[in-house]
Amino acid sequence: MFLMHRISRRARDDRGSALVAVIGLMAIGAVITLTLTAATLNSLKVTTSTRASVQARAAAEAGIDVAVAQLRTTDACSTDASGHLAFTPVSGVNIQSITISHDGTAGCPVETSTSVQIASTGAATAKGVAGASSGDRFTIVETYDYDLIITQVPLDGVAVYAYTVDGTLKKFQLDSDANSVATSVMIKTGDVECTNGASIGGDLVLGNGSAKLDMCDVAGSVHVSKDVTVNKTEVGGDVWAGGLATVTNSTVGGVVQSGALSPNVPNWVDVGYDPAHWAAQGYNVVNWTLDCQVAMSAASRAALESYTVPTVVNYLNKCPSTAVTTNNNQSPVPVKLKTDVVFFAKQFSFDKLAFQSATAGTAHTLSFIVPDQTANAARTCAPPAGLTGNISLTNETDFSPDIAAMVYTPCKIISDRNGFRGQLYGGEVEFDQQAQLTFVPVGIPGFDMSAGVTVPKVTGAELGDRLTRLEEPGVG
Repeated sequence: MFLMHRISRRARDDRGSALVAVIGLMAIGAVITLTLTAATLNSLKVTTSTRASVQARAAAEAGIDVAVAQLRTTDACSTDASGHLAFTPVSGVNIQSITISHDGTAGCPVETSTSVQIASTGAATAKGVAGASSGDRFTIVETYDYDLIITQVPLDGVAVYAYTVDGTLKKFQLDSDANSVATSVMIKTGDVECTNGASIGGDLVLGNGSAKLDMCDVAGSVHVSKDVTVNKTEVGGDVWAGGLATVTNSTVGGVVQSGALSPNVPNWVDVGYDPAHWAAQGYNVVNWTLDCQVAMSAASRAALESYTVPTVVNYLNKCPSTAVTTNNNQSPVPVKLKTDVVFFAKQFSFDKLAFQSATAGTAHTLSFIVPDQTANAARTCAPPAGLTGNISLTNETDFSPDIAAMVYTPCKIISDRNGFRGQLYGGEVEFDQQAQLTFVPVGIPGFDMSAGVTVPKVTGAELGDRLTRLEEPGVG
């Protein structure tokens, strides 16, 4: 009896022990579950954050590529006032923004810019989970050089070439009949002063001299071997000086540089009188036998208007000690040309010059040449006694739009004439108050008037080498 009682009481005392064991097991399971869950979540955060970071970085890189491509394509860059680049979305990546600035100014670069900064921000297409947002955005900032594009331009189209220059360019006007690449005034040696409202519709190039521009606008660039002073002047291109470049109260569209390399101005081109040369160029050579005035008589006018193939008119024998002239009596009846004509004489003096094409719209050229018979690549002015060898343009020219002329002499060209179309090539050139010239390339057949020389011209600017790169991961 007593034994049964003890067994029964003991059984009652052990009834809660199983519950404790179960609770313990549950607690252990819960700890394991929480540990596994935490580990899983942490792993998921790392995995999704890494994935987001890769996507965001790829999007930012794509934005850089888009910007670089636009900046390296002519006129492709377009931003708003804040510098945000307009671009077409790239498939598969989320480019949030691309901004462009140049030299600290928001927007696309200009020709005078020296550096460009691109900032591209990309976002992940699948963001990190469980608060893992550190890789959701990525920003890349790159800085590039911005370099001038310098092209070597041939000098075949130089409007005015002078071995040296005399006087001041006052009210001188040079423009171009077309957008030719080298509408220029080029001086081999000597200083140039240009003032009083003059304008040069191209470049001013001095091979061995200084320039002073005061109220003298230059549509192209100024390139001199020595010093240049620019005041109250608009220069459309660059100002380059081998010495000191000084610019005051002026506007310069390009760069201003002191200590630049000197321009390479070609040597003088000797053009002598050689009938065989002209015959080889397809010209008929006529030894003139009438008077020493161009188209003053009915006979001389009829002779000039009768030529139907390119013709050289040789006044050298007929007028050995007399200048070939025109005067106001020629106007208002112009000579009607059917072909190109080249005139050779010891000297020309033109008070009035009137020519037009016999067929409107058919272009013809004239050349007035005082020959340089000494082949030494330097001007040799050796006129006969009583003459100067000069070519004087002292009144207006009446050329139709299809006529242009080349004026060549190793002595001096004196220009005080408006309405002239063509080119001037002189041992010395003097521009007076009324000098005006519309540049039309004429040249002299069979002669390379540029001697193969080219000059540098800034034709734009382009994205250069990358200078810096900064990577900035960010929260989305």
